[in-house]
Amino acid sequence: MLYYFIKAITLAIMSLFFGFNVNLLDDLPDGPCIFVANHKSILDPIALMDAIDRRVFFIASKDLYKIPILNLILNTLEAITIKKNSADVSALKKAIKMLDDGRSIALFPEGGISLDKGVIKIYKGAMYLSCKTGCPIVPVGINGTDIVLPMGEYLPHAGRISVTIGKSIYPDVSMNKGDCLERMAYEVLNSLNNLIKNQNSK
Repeated sequence: MLYYFIKAITLAIMSLFFGFNVNLLDDLPDGPCIFVANHKSILDPIALMDAIDRRVFFIASKDLYKIPILNLILNTLEAITIKKNSADVSALKKAIKMLDDGRSIALFPEGGISLDKGVIKIYKGAMYLSCKTGCPIVPVGINGTDIVLPMGEYLPHAGRISVTIGKSIYPDVSMNKGDCLERMAYEVLNSLNNLIKNQNSK
């Protein structure tokens, strides 16, 4: 219940003050999904949660728990804590269990906030989860959060936030794990950059 209460409050605030817009390019799969998004602001988890029309469980870096308010939100959302820039086996096992139980998860594959215009590098944790469980990855492009709340700031500015949910990317479970990871990483990286670019061109 707390998840939906927080979502209702934050969605109302985002829509009222920042012209929050969501564009869905394709129907979401019925089963559990792995949502991945670009990351430019501490507002991104809220924008992602508000944009997705289903309950999601975040995989969040321990560093995020140092940020006031976001700390409370992540605890309320029952986020899976992961060590930054590392292969956290315990966190991956928890994520696999959630996916196997039919729950969807969400994460930021860049591993932290990036100041680059596009997505340059991503970690392969999401791809590993997809290849391991067979669950599709759903790429999500987020724009405007870095204008509304730039990195290092805690007071919002005027601006518009838009989220585009892209087409699902499915793993080829017939491939060996290494090839599956590489193929999916390539597709996810390209998809995220295309979603961001298309939003910027409007």
